[in-house]
Amino acid sequence: MKLAKKLIHNRVYFEMEDNQFYLKNFSFKHELFYYSPRILFEIKKILPQEPISEEKRLIILALLDPSKSLYNSSNSIDLPEVISLFETILCFIKELSIKNNNILILDLIDQWLKLMRYDITYADILKEFSLKHIISFYELIEEQVANSIIDKIDEKFKTPLTQQMKDSIKNIIDYDDSENQNQQRIPAKAFAFALKRFIYRFLLVDFNIENLNLNTYFLDFTLNLWSDVNEESVEKLFPTCLLVSHAYNSYNFIVEEIEKTMNERQNSRRGKYKKHKKYTS
Repeated sequence: MKLAKKLIHNRVYFEMEDNQFYLKNFSFKHELFYYSPRILFEIKKILPQEPISEEKRLIILALLDPSKSLYNSSNSIDLPEVISLFETILCFIKELSIKNNNILILDLIDQWLKLMRYDITYADILKEFSLKHIISFYELIEEQVANSIIDKIDEKFKTPLTQQMKDSIKNIIDYDDSENQNQQRIPAKAFAFALKRFIYRFLLVDFNIENLNLNTYFLDFTLNLWSDVNEESVEKLFPTCLLVSHAYNSYNFIVEEIEKTMNERQNSRRGKYKKHKKYTS
């Protein structure tokens, strides 16, 4: 009985008539990338994508982040609801092989998802965006949702890092996010983002992958984990000692190292400023 409850809790069986359209590969919560691990890559092939401008990206992030939202708490955006909507949109695009990237996101919702309830608060955000922005938009939402949920993964995916593993990571990443970045290393922020995406997409559901080598996933660029990296550098440098069970603590370690580096640079600037002020006063 306990097993049955675990398997069917919060899940629904849909019985469809023959003349109705439905998603053949229907996925439940957190299972999208289990059943369609390359869905973003496949959509990019049939539906050309464009990035969202930095200005609009910051506006969207401010609206998605409750602490920065212009709306009061009673009208705050329900992020799990939003990402569920976008996952459904991605499934429809793939299932229908939609190729017109000029279709407005809201028009697609009105045409195919009329029965879905969505909050007018975030409907306003979508007004000017079309399907050419769907993946960028999804990844922005995914990042915000992941921030609050990746800690909830199973303990078997939280194996501590050995000192050797920490050294292996430190030796291949670059903390400089300027144009002077070392092209022979993996940018620390890009690595952290890739790990966060991987944890959110693959580790929130209890699959038996904890003992697989992490490079099985991170060297497969069709999984769309990386952004703006030199793929050859990743293939050459990615640590072979890391397992899937180390992903969570690798992410936390890199984030801590980024913060430590930023603090050291700020302290260094303050020291130089005080020294300069001392000799010029």
